[in-house]
Amino acid sequence: MPWTVERIRALGAATTLPTAAAVLGISRSQAYRLAATDTFPTPLIRAGTRIIVPVAGLLRLLLLDHPTTPDPDGGRRLDPAVVSSVDASTPPPADCTRNRWRHHVEHPGDNG
Repeated sequence: MPWTVERIRALGAATTLPTAAAVLGISRSQAYRLAATDTFPTPLIRAGTRIIVPVAGLLRLLLLDHPTTPDPDGGRRLDPAVVSSVDASTPPPADCTRNRWRHHVEHPGDNG
C-alpha cells in the first residue's frame, strides 16, 4: 500500500524509525545507519534506546507540511510514477566507500 499524505498524517505526532524508513523508501538498516551517524534527513528524538521520528519532520522533508501543497498527478500518492531513477547496474559515486562504518582490522598474513 503506497504512502499517501493522509496515511503519513494519520501516524500522529511521531512514529518509529522503521516506519519513517518505509515512508522515505529506504531500508530499515539504512535508516539505523543514518541515525547512528546523525545523518538521518529529519530530526530524531532519542529516548533511551528508542529512536522517535516526529511526523512533522517527515512532512517537511517531503514538502507536504503545507496543507495547500498541490498534489501531483491529481491522485493522493507520493509516488505517482513507480519508475526507478537509478538502474541496478549504475555504479556507485566515486566518493562512495562501501561498509565505511565497519572497523577493518589487519590480520597477520594479510599482506602476502
